[in-house]
Parts: sequence; structure tokens; C-alpha cells
Amino acid sequence: MQTKLTHHDLVAEEVNDEHGRAILLTQQDGLEEPRSVIVHPWQLRAVCEEFGIVASDEQAAKTIHTLQRRMTGLLGRIEHLAEWMTNHSDQRHADLTYEITQLQALQDLASEWCGDFADNLRTENGPIAGALRSGAAHQGGQQ
Repeated sequence: MQTKLTHHDLVAEEVNDEHGRAILLTQQDGLEEPRSVIVHPWQLRAVCEEFGIVASDEQAAKTIHTLQRRMTGLLGRIEHLAEWMTNHSDQRHADLTYEITQLQALQDLASEWCGDFADNLRTENGPIAGALRSGAAHQGGQQ
């Protein structure tokens, strides 16, 4: 983890003061002596949240959960369609090579995107990590 950040005339540095971990902000203002202030990381976060620079933890967590749920639902539909087209469609009598190639590319993308949060996402029925892993196993069987 980086302990010092310099951006133009502003330097932010992680320090320890009598209260523990803190951030020292120093800015050079012309030829005068630099001005400094020490803030606790939570103070800096609260200021950024108040002015809309970053989302609050609760809002971000809710948004992330919603996006994970939606992506997982999309992955399930893509996997179902890929399985049906591969095993049950009349592809042997019609040339669906392009369609199946595109569908498998979508399945690969959705599996990759959902793979990062498989262990974190929960639904009303409990963890879905097992479902995502079985989808990945199913995908591996198609290649």
C-alpha cells in the first residue's frame, strides 16, 4: 500500500500521531511556507461522502449487490441457452456456427465477470457460488 501521494502542490502522507493512523495533507502556496493539516481517514472519507466525491459504504454496497444479482441472473440465462443450443437445437441440420460461437463468447464473458464475486453474492436461497461453479464446469465441458 502506498503511504505517500503527490498531486501537483498537494502531498498526502500516511502518518501516525498520538491518536493512531492519520493522513497529513501538505500544500505549498506560492513562496510561503507549506500549510499542513492532519486528518483521520474517517474524517476525510466523511467529507468526500458529504460532497458526493465518493459514495457512502451503504449505498455502494447496495449498488454492488444489485449489479452482482443482475449479472448472475444474466449468466444463468446465457448458460441455459448455450446448453440448449448445444445439446437440443437442430444445429446438426442447420449451420448455426456463428450463433453458437457468439453465444459461447457471451457465456465466457459473463462467467469471467461473475467469477470475481461468486463467493460473496447471496440470494434469498443462500449462496450462489455453487451454481456459478457448476456453470463454469458445464462451460468447460462444451469446449
